[in-house]
Amino acid sequence: MNIFSSDFEEESSTNRHTPTDFEVEDIKSDPESLAFGLFTTLTAYEDHYDLIQTKYKALAITWVIAAFIGIGYLLSGYEKALHINPLLIIFFLSLLAAQGVFLLWFLDAAVYGASINAIFEEVCKIEIKYPEVGKTHHIIDKYFEEKDKDAIFHDVFYASFILFLLLIGVSSLGFYLYFIQKWIATITVVLFILIIITIYYFVRKAPFRKKS
Repeated sequence: MNIFSSDFEEESSTNRHTPTDFEVEDIKSDPESLAFGLFTTLTAYEDHYDLIQTKYKALAITWVIAAFIGIGYLLSGYEKALHINPLLIIFFLSLLAAQGVFLLWFLDAAVYGASINAIFEEVCKIEIKYPEVGKTHHIIDKYFEEKDKDAIFHDVFYASFILFLLLIGVSSLGFYLYFIQKWIATITVVLFILIIITIYYFVRKAPFRKKS
């Protein structure tokens, strides 16, 4: 019996879409059928959110590459009509790029990461009550007993980009201040230390990520 049908086979003009490729048909009112339908729907949403997280990471990489292209163009010297020092532009460009990556980090961890964790817990409950659906999530949970490692991987991915961008920005600010007054450039050393401490804090204890 085929219990799945593709969303794209719908010929209705209502433009009804779901975030999954397939949907369960003929759900009955008995608890087992409802549980199986819920299990299938939750796992489909889990895959969908996981795909969104992957796209956010790809977008973060694109964001950083675009920032590097802009910085390279500013350092190339092709633009002669600038009325502001290119080092200051690099500083602000790095800050804005780092802010964009941080926004992607927040959406990845606080929105979709939290949704995946919630779905994972609910699916585990269904697997316990209805063993017929399998024990896939319990097996995954067994292989990844230290759940914080997965969260740290995601955090380090974004934090490394943010740290790199901020260090570039602070370095450009340091060179700019050095050309004005050498001793003022020592301020950037303090900024370096504050940035490293802040990034370390967000990796270890991201305030927007609920610890399991």
